[in-house]
Amino acid sequence: MRETKRILWESWIDRYVDSDDPTPLFATVDGDGERSGDRLGDDATDGPLTVALTDYGTRRKRPVLTRSDAMNARLFDAVETVVEDHERREGDYDGIVYLMYGLDGSRVIPYYIGKSGMFGRADGRLSANLRNISETGGKFARWGYGDAYHLGDLSAAVLDACDDIDTTNHSDPKGKYRRWAAQLFEPRTHRLRQPVYFWVSPWDRSEGPYPDTYPYLAELEYQLVGIAYELFPETLLNTEGVPNNPTEYAKLRGWIDDERTSLDDFADQE
Repeated sequence: MRETKRILWESWIDRYVDSDDPTPLFATVDGDGERSGDRLGDDATDGPLTVALTDYGTRRKRPVLTRSDAMNARLFDAVETVVEDHERREGDYDGIVYLMYGLDGSRVIPYYIGKSGMFGRADGRLSANLRNISETGGKFARWGYGDAYHLGDLSAAVLDACDDIDTTNHSDPKGKYRRWAAQLFEPRTHRLRQPVYFWVSPWDRSEGPYPDTYPYLAELEYQLVGIAYELFPETLLNTEGVPNNPTEYAKLRGWIDDERTSLDDFADQE
């Protein structure tokens, strides 16, 4: 079963994610503090890995981890496609699907799989996450710098541990993003352990990871998370769509008995 899921995962990645030309999630700075371009090195010894900081907010200005220009452009393009579809009422797209990942050679290692749907919760209006997005927007299709959004909350978690950075105006770090910070960043710094990449696409109910299935957006997210969790339990940061007791699940599936992994890979998630 696990080998079948590996084939499904790799086939889906090959169809949709261009790992030969990956998009860095973060802007980085070199040793002199100068912002680098949008190309990261192939490994932790090649290219700058210290994430650039920028101030966000007006009344409560605070430093945040900076998205790369390439990431901004990719997300803008994907969102624009969905917004135009919504305006024309064509019904071709459900929203956007995205992946935060690392690379082991050409192998895609998933860190987080998510989505931002076209509609709000209560009516047919465009979701606030996709509406009027801007590079400084707090929402930015879930990747904004505001509180309760990925980069706002990740910034609070990462920078809270840095002694030389004023985080007075940050909200208290959340447990979820402390886990993100521990996995992605070297301790007490805003330096990445290794390059982190971002992929996004508008979802038009194309073929999903399972053959001859054409899932809607929410269904696709859970299919991908379910497959990725079984293959990459030690790196996947999703907490929805995965077992609520990973240790017992690992025992049940026999992953412990056959030494396929260790209990340390299944630390309980909050």
